[in-house]
Amino acid sequence: MSKKSIDDILSDIEGDDSNNVQKVSDNGKTPVKFKKKKKKSWKKRIILTLLVIFLAVGTFFGYKAYMIAKKMFEGGAAPGLLGLFGQGQLKGEADGRVNVLLLGIGGDNHPGGTLTDTIMVASIKPATNEVALLSVPRDLYVPIDGYGKDKINAANALGEQKHYSGGGMALSKDTISKTLDIPIHYTVRVDFSGFEKIIDTVGGVDINVEKDLYDPYYPDNGTYSIKAGMHHMDGKAALKYARSRETTSDFDRAKRQQQILVQVKEKVFSANTLLNPAKMSEILGVLGDHIKTDMQIWEAQRLATMFQKVDKNKIVNRVLDNGPDGPLESANYGAYVLIPKSGNFDEIQNIAKNIFTLGPLQNEAAKVQVLNATGASGQAKKAADSISGFGMKILDVSNSDDVNSSTVIYDHSNGSKSKTIEFLEQKYCTKAVQKSDDSGAGYDITVVIGKDQLNKD
Repeated sequence: MSKKSIDDILSDIEGDDSNNVQKVSDNGKTPVKFKKKKKKSWKKRIILTLLVIFLAVGTFFGYKAYMIAKKMFEGGAAPGLLGLFGQGQLKGEADGRVNVLLLGIGGDNHPGGTLTDTIMVASIKPATNEVALLSVPRDLYVPIDGYGKDKINAANALGEQKHYSGGGMALSKDTISKTLDIPIHYTVRVDFSGFEKIIDTVGGVDINVEKDLYDPYYPDNGTYSIKAGMHHMDGKAALKYARSRETTSDFDRAKRQQQILVQVKEKVFSANTLLNPAKMSEILGVLGDHIKTDMQIWEAQRLATMFQKVDKNKIVNRVLDNGPDGPLESANYGAYVLIPKSGNFDEIQNIAKNIFTLGPLQNEAAKVQVLNATGASGQAKKAADSISGFGMKILDVSNSDDVNSSTVIYDHSNGSKSKTIEFLEQKYCTKAVQKSDDSGAGYDITVVIGKDQLNKD
């Protein structure tokens, strides 16, 4: 019996697609059948092979994703088919903005492991692929429903300890939504170990350290120091960089956390990670063990697709702080806390609602004068509080010599502060007036508050 070539074997597997052709033998009598072979379809074979590979890989990752969902998605039960393949818009997408609360906790083996060490709201505009990151300091003193006033980082711990409906994530979500007066559509919570492992899995991150840091009181009885300049950090180094605050501030720390988050986003969504099955498998494993979320799987996938399209150079970053232009100030209510300078949360809420305008306004850094022309006391300060924190420099808050029925905006900048002018025009529902005389010397813009603002919040 003659040996078959690979081609012959494949032909047998593929089936006989040839035409039977009659041919007369050499003696002219006995008809002999032979097969007229078609040209082999190599493209078909390659496609078939790839399909088999993709099906095998897809089955593996599909099963792994399903098992991880049992750990990762709140409630501990794997979602049904609708959770895996649901279609439609994300919460908030129809309104043009999706808000995701990001919580970082110590987790097991860390003192106060259920207190939130990091609180950040990531907002995305699906139509323009813009993202804004707003960091909320953990010492912000706020009302927590059912538990009186406390530092905002206690909400997760209280929710876990008191068995709040939905647990710590739900109480944190409700508290932060009310504090900022914006809807929080989804929540993601990660512990320190998960943070480290994700960074290690993507090969570390490259971070530009802006200034030397030295922290002799680093948590867990350690000392931390790092020189200014570019550094490649593994997970452990990145966590130390993100947590240290003693010799800088909680606000600098929040900026560093945002810096790391942006770099992790770049690494996770790079081709080297997305097209590497081993890395993706590791990341999936980390997600299951160290991250909780209230999203459905399809929602997480859709949101990830949106974040993948974001240009890191167009991300708006903001930290609520107690600096000269910040909305907060320090206080002591038996412990160090942060409270709103204005006495209420209006300014913080304005920042949260208008965060996508912050970038251009911060770049312009317009010098602003606010005058009270209402005839009622305190209106200039009230107006200044409502627009501070948006990148403008409020240099003068005083009374006008006149009383106006309507608010007037004077533009002394000859149009060079166009984004700030546009923001103020929208806020006060009026068009700015160009004024090039020396009445606005030292200011780019003057806002004269009229009586039309007396009955407004």
